[in-house]
Amino acid sequence: MLADVIERPFDSIESAHQYMDILADTALEAMKDLKDDRDEALRGGDLRTAQAMDLAIFKLKTLSCHIYKSRRTLNDLRTLRRLILNERVSVESIIATM
Repeated sequence: MLADVIERPFDSIESAHQYMDILADTALEAMKDLKDDRDEALRGGDLRTAQAMDLAIFKLKTLSCHIYKSRRTLNDLRTLRRLILNERVSVESIIATM
């Protein structure tokens, strides 16, 4: 009963894939912002802050790699599901609908 009440944000592979797309865009935006802030810190002579931002940029790059791999895995799972459930659209069925 309680499980029915709890919302599931990833009801499908497609919704999880969309979430990963949003996460990838957010990570890229954060990386750009950090690079700008890092350059500003270097201009201001704050080397320690710039080094911390370098580490944060590195971690965001690592996260971006994991996101990319996860998106590929989700895409593979989507393809496998289509193969298992025979959801692939055949040439004959396309011609039949014309």
